[in-house]
Amino acid sequence: MKMLYFLVGATFLGLFLLIRDLRASPSLGRATPPSGAPDVPYADFIYMSSRTWGVSSALVKAVVRQESNFNPNVISSKKCYGLMQISLALCEDYGYVKEWQHPTDYEVSRIMEPQMNINIGTRFLSFLLGKYNFDTAVQMYNVGVDGYLNHGYRAADYLADVKGFYNDYK
Repeated sequence: MKMLYFLVGATFLGLFLLIRDLRASPSLGRATPPSGAPDVPYADFIYMSSRTWGVSSALVKAVVRQESNFNPNVISSKKCYGLMQISLALCEDYGYVKEWQHPTDYEVSRIMEPQMNINIGTRFLSFLLGKYNFDTAVQMYNVGVDGYLNHGYRAADYLADVKGFYNDYK
């Protein structure tokens, strides 16, 4: 399983370097397609993660805007980190931290890096969208799968905000 995570990470890094090189070459054009939507911070990372995990970049932008307003240094009172407000338990599930109750400083700094944070959050969104309808998946992103399924937590206001931002970025 660790080899799989390594291969996914190596693939992601390779895509990043390829896109960076493409952007640097004026004869090859831009890596991200132009759109009428407003440009946002970390657009290249969002675009790469969206392509990697099969999630609309407009949705990823909307979630980042709702979760952190594009501030990569946000840490919530519930110990969720970075642009996409990633939980340590999710990071443990995906192999980014060894023990979510006691992460090392290195592990925390790594998941707060914008590229890593967006990749983890987009991967989780992809998982949710693969199992549930759009509205349920977006609410689960906010309240957690367990909170939604077992405790009846819902996030109607969160969903409405994300949908509004999503429409802005489409």
